[in-house]
Amino acid sequence: MLLVDTYDTLEGVRDVIRLARQLGPAFQISGIRLDSGDLISLSRQARQMLDQAGLRGVEIFASGGLDEDHLEALVRARAPITGFGVGSAIDGTDDSSHLDLAYKLVWYAGEGRIKLSPGKELLPGRKQVFRVERNGFAERDILAERGELQPGRPMLVDVMRDGARISLDSTQLETARLRAQEEVNRLPERIRSLKAAEPPYPVEISSRLRAAREQIEARHRGESLRGD
Repeated sequence: MLLVDTYDTLEGVRDVIRLARQLGPAFQISGIRLDSGDLISLSRQARQMLDQAGLRGVEIFASGGLDEDHLEALVRARAPITGFGVGSAIDGTDDSSHLDLAYKLVWYAGEGRIKLSPGKELLPGRKQVFRVERNGFAERDILAERGELQPGRPMLVDVMRDGARISLDSTQLETARLRAQEEVNRLPERIRSLKAAEPPYPVEISSRLRAAREQIEARHRGESLRGD
């Protein structure tokens, strides 16, 4: 089973088709996995591409924040999906609080890494968040590369290094609880509501971090074109 949405879902499907042509009888892939985007549309396009390539036996598996409502919609639309993967929603619902976490690799072997899947785009590298405040309240945040200098107060500090805590005081539960409450109190009242804030709280991306992402994306696109 191959996950095909790391950069571009349909390009990932094309890679599977190219792999099938290269391997011939040795091709042993049983299915592809869609994990983001419009699963109904993508599954239909992927199914058509696979069938046209003679890969009718390659099944389509879907995942990515699925719950009972998503499954009902996919089945009702007769999306050509033969299996589903359910994560957070398998033991919690939206009216019962749960925390959905995923590990995303953005730095490896001394270089920034990105993901370009629709709705799941990542910015590369190690980062720092600067909070600009006015009259004691947060006004905006700036997401920057680690080591950059930006206006505002840096929010991220090291608490672990090489698998060990480096500052015991800062990780005590009561200290963390008080710090969290202080930071919440600094946020504008409008963004503490259950409703969407109007206007939204501004979060800026530094020009240096944006340029790093564009550079990696351009390099990847170039490598994809050369691969064709």
